[in-house]
Amino acid sequence: MNNQDKIHTLARAVIIDNEHLLVCKTLDLPQAFYFLPGGHIEHDESAEQTVLRELQEEAGATCTLKRFLGCLEYRFEPGHSSICHNHEYNFIFEAESPQLKQTIPIPRLEDHIGLLWIPLTDMTTIDFRPEPLRTLLPQWLRTLETSDTFKSVMEKS
Repeated sequence: MNNQDKIHTLARAVIIDNEHLLVCKTLDLPQAFYFLPGGHIEHDESAEQTVLRELQEEAGATCTLKRFLGCLEYRFEPGHSSICHNHEYNFIFEAESPQLKQTIPIPRLEDHIGLLWIPLTDMTTIDFRPEPLRTLLPQWLRTLETSDTFKSVMEKS
């Protein structure tokens, strides 16, 4: 089995500030693309622990997880594989940090990626991967907000 045949399990963060989404941009590939911050789940590590560790490693930020948004299984199209795999499971969490705000510069701590803020509306115009997150993220955020509002109203009655 070569690396391209392996399945990887990842934990990723959705951090939104002032209608902007924090994304990573590849810096070491011929064709740059964007993805959510986070990374591979290590042995004996939960998805929650992974995303917090990765945000510390990638952005130098201590974060808090707000909620689990969902899981996406994704198989890259031929010619668009990751360097190390072509099939992945992404556990997506909404997170926040006082250190990660659109007005605060983000240090570059890893050579292969840069972190930047993009307007939420730009998700459909950039090479954002895995591509299904372009439509899933707004749905997950909207559904969960409705669910939270419903739960809040029901608790008051």
